[in-house]
Amino acid sequence: CCAIPTACTGLVNTATGLIVLRLFIGLVGGTFVMCQYWTSRMFTKEVVGTANAIVGGWGNLGGGVTQLVMGSVLFPLFKTGMSSEMAWRTVSIVPAVIGFASGVAVFFISDDAPKGNYGELKKNGLMPEVSAAASFRSGALNLNTWVLFLQYGCCFGVELTMNNAAALYFKDAFGQTTEGAAAIASIFGWMNLVARGVGGWMSDKANAKMGMRGRLWVQTLLLAFEGAMVLIFANT
Repeated sequence: CCAIPTACTGLVNTATGLIVLRLFIGLVGGTFVMCQYWTSRMFTKEVVGTANAIVGGWGNLGGGVTQLVMGSVLFPLFKTGMSSEMAWRTVSIVPAVIGFASGVAVFFISDDAPKGNYGELKKNGLMPEVSAAASFRSGALNLNTWVLFLQYGCCFGVELTMNNAAALYFKDAFGQTTEGAAAIASIFGWMNLVARGVGGWMSDKANAKMGMRGRLWVQTLLLAFEGAMVLIFANT
């Protein structure tokens, strides 16, 4: 599904069209959360923090790779045969094709859990039948869901803002070319590969000593540290 709105990027001509397009791309981006749940099902509690963090880091790394490949490699390549405007409109077809191929691969190759797919597990009585509505209601009525919702919105929201605005900022504030600004902005995405992995590793270590309370302490302290760094960054 992500391939469709991504491929349609070049057809946008109005602000309203862009908003609608970004809405659908954002909905597809929600699969990132499913990926984290999937990873949690695949690994034991002793290492699930590190596993989740590394998977998330690779996912966020995509923001940096996109900046670098799209802005610094493909965009100038496409410009050799067409205008700059037509180049940025056309280049979005590349991630659309990659997204489609990835979706097909995940659907046909992957398993839902270490013991197999949910359909087979339910059929063999190894997994209870729970409706999607009941599952959603249970999560929506849990206060912890909304606490994590706010935390995720604040921390990941900052990252999405940076991914969207960094290249334009370097271009406008420092006179960089589109290609150069994209390459510099990609560093923020590349950083996640190490930063998220370290955070997950710290969570696992704290869990080994203090249980779930240790994970909560690590999360609280790192979020507070991040908030302080964002304020410093914004005012210097």
